[in-house]
Amino acid sequence: MKPHLLAHGLICCLIFFSCQTKTDPIYCITDYGAKGDSITLCTRAIQKAIDAAWLAGGGQVIVPSGIYLTGTIELKSNVVFHLVSGSRIKGSPDINDYKEFSWGHNRDRQPWHLVTARNATNVTIEGQGIIDGNGPAFWKEYNADSFPQWIKAKEQKISPMLEIQECQDIRIKDVTLKTGGGWTLNLYNSDRVQVSGIKILNNVYAPNGDGIDISGCTDVTISDCIIKTCDDAICLKTMVDSRECKRVTVTNCVIECLCAALKIGNESFRNISQVTFSNCIIYGSSRAFAIYAESAGTISDIMVNNIISDTRVPLIYNRPIHICLNLPKPGSGDRNGDWLFKDGKQAPYNGREPAIKNILITNFNCTTEGRILITAEEGRKIENLTMQNIILNYAWIEDPLPFVHRMKSSQFAPVSYEAKTAKAALVLENIHNLTLRNLTINWPESDTVPNEWKFPKRIGNGTMEAFFPDYTRSKQTEFSAIYGRGLTDYQFDLSGIESSNRQVPVFDLKNCSVRPKL
Repeated sequence: MKPHLLAHGLICCLIFFSCQTKTDPIYCITDYGAKGDSITLCTRAIQKAIDAAWLAGGGQVIVPSGIYLTGTIELKSNVVFHLVSGSRIKGSPDINDYKEFSWGHNRDRQPWHLVTARNATNVTIEGQGIIDGNGPAFWKEYNADSFPQWIKAKEQKISPMLEIQECQDIRIKDVTLKTGGGWTLNLYNSDRVQVSGIKILNNVYAPNGDGIDISGCTDVTISDCIIKTCDDAICLKTMVDSRECKRVTVTNCVIECLCAALKIGNESFRNISQVTFSNCIIYGSSRAFAIYAESAGTISDIMVNNIISDTRVPLIYNRPIHICLNLPKPGSGDRNGDWLFKDGKQAPYNGREPAIKNILITNFNCTTEGRILITAEEGRKIENLTMQNIILNYAWIEDPLPFVHRMKSSQFAPVSYEAKTAKAALVLENIHNLTLRNLTINWPESDTVPNEWKFPKRIGNGTMEAFFPDYTRSKQTEFSAIYGRGLTDYQFDLSGIESSNRQVPVFDLKNCSVRPKL
């Protein structure tokens, strides 16, 4: 063996035995020709090491210190992919260096990925190293001085950066994932997945830079992660070509993102159920928790507990909680799909319509300027919603009216204009069996907007326009505590929703029927 290869092999052995007690065979990528010089394309060398471990029945593939430029890497069954401290897998800037897969995709779920595992069992990605998607190579030019402003992606991009597809018994732990061309980590149609202790560090204006997408999976745990990203941080989906999604738990995470931190939908073509979100700190996020049901599936049995959050981001119309039940609309593109419609008429898949039911939100604390929006389209009801121990701390109050006609995003619901512009801390529309206990609202303490909330320019979802709010007073408008319309069988047990010298009514209720007393 050549001296330098022997040295690398010895280093890999020392690394392995210093951090492992098991005796899996070791396959160091430098023994197969990989060079950590950030210049040499290492795709074949890394894949050779992985394939050797797989063909031997399993083993640990070591990535030693260095920067390894690569195209698509395919992980195999019984392989541990271990990135030591100081190592970095970096995506090639050339799309031609990536394998093009043929599975269905949309503009964000493209056929090019940096790291994949397909139809594999017992795969681990671990270590203190970095998987870097080289995102800026797949973005259009932008001027950082113009921030806040959305960055646009090129037509072809690496997204998701890390794709786990139809696998079982997957572990992703401790590694750092850095921004790709779009989505960061996609778990698709897989079972028994554990993600723990990872960091996702993306540009907060990156195009469609989702942190973790969970699509059609069962038995998934996400814990102890730190996520900084632009688009949704952790999002559960069921796509046109995916299975149902169930038994998913997310806990003990710290999240910063410009969109929804903890989200279910918009793609909900099949059922999503048995989900918990708990013990998370969410800051600098437009929405701490959101559900969007607008396809053919039912979203049910969801629990959210122990959330501390704020909406201090340079966006307009931020919402601490946003739950929306709408039917998909014709021509809505690849999100809802023309397959739902025939001759321009509504034709839900297999006769089903979207539904939301059995939602429990407890111990939720948010500092904000915006509103909680929970609405269903006319003729439909969100069913069985309980909210208790909700605290809203108002840094200032944003008027929802001035820019509403310029909001283009489908995620800025509700459908009815009255609910869109309702001037209340909680906007509740078309809900059956609603319980609200212990709502505390701390209105602005002074007539001055805190300096840290005075973003000179703000932006909005679905538009490249800039908005310039009025910060001359802490209340752009007066809010009531609750706006309610179409509430049936509801019960309010509230405290702390008034403060001194407020002249607006506490409740603004229309077409509502209170729950009968037993």
